[in-house]
Amino acid sequence: MSLRRGIAMASSCGAVLAAILAATPRGARSDPVGTAAAAPARAASADAYLKPLLEDPQGRTIRLADFKGKVRVFDVWASWCGPCRMGIPELNALYEHYREKGVVVVGISIDDTPADVARFVEEVPIHYPHGMMNPDLAALFGIGNEAMAIPITYVVDRTGKLRAKFVGFVGAGRIERVVVGLL
Repeated sequence: MSLRRGIAMASSCGAVLAAILAATPRGARSDPVGTAAAAPARAASADAYLKPLLEDPQGRTIRLADFKGKVRVFDVWASWCGPCRMGIPELNALYEHYREKGVVVVGISIDDTPADVARFVEEVPIHYPHGMMNPDLAALFGIGNEAMAIPITYVVDRTGKLRAKFVGFVGAGRIERVVVGLL
């Protein structure tokens, strides 16, 4: 079963998640300390976010190791996701504003095929590096282990420590506050 179908099957869980998030105080949903603790365990000395490779929709390899020493914003999204569609232009603006200050946004699509992503990008341009989810990235982010909602945005500091995780659409202003604190 594809990741997309798995997420679609979990849509009832997504409704439950949305209700829980709606009842959760705003600050608790994206608390940089609390959310990082909920992330998959990583070795303290190694930057696990540098190891995986990402393949863009044209089949070119993106080496995450090329982003060593940068603040990284990873956005897990899909072309069929309405909230993802809303967030991408905001992430474009965030990337354009902070890229010279050592920030990179990396989009990771869970679409079934690169062609789905290529068609989407013709309609909603993505100005930052982006590619397809793969098993290494899924393991790193804990994707596919349980019901989930998208988009999911992870903010990783220059040393490879996860500083924030946002589930669902979050305005770029909230992400930007975390990023600015890491510059």
